[in-house]
Amino acid sequence: MQIDRQTVEKVARLANIQLSEEEIEYYQGQLGSVLDYMQQIQIAADQLPDDWRADTSGTPCPERIDEAKPSSVIEKVLQSAPKVVGTAFQVPRIIE
Repeated sequence: MQIDRQTVEKVARLANIQLSEEEIEYYQGQLGSVLDYMQQIQIAADQLPDDWRADTSGTPCPERIDEAKPSSVIEKVLQSAPKVVGTAFQVPRIIE
């Protein structure tokens, strides 16, 4: 697919970059190649059967019950702190 110069310039403007004449010509070809590849992917995806995804076939993954449990992680972490205020580390001020 051929990309015109105006499209490359518009993309460059949106990306807030400046391109030289050589770069514009280079990116015309590069963007065209990307769009060609995207078109190939779309054609291939259109030919896939509806149930091609592995996670929609077979047995579903069992879900666990989401329940709150008490945790002692905060206490363990605060034990290694040099100074604690409430449930937070207290560190020396470095900016005055």
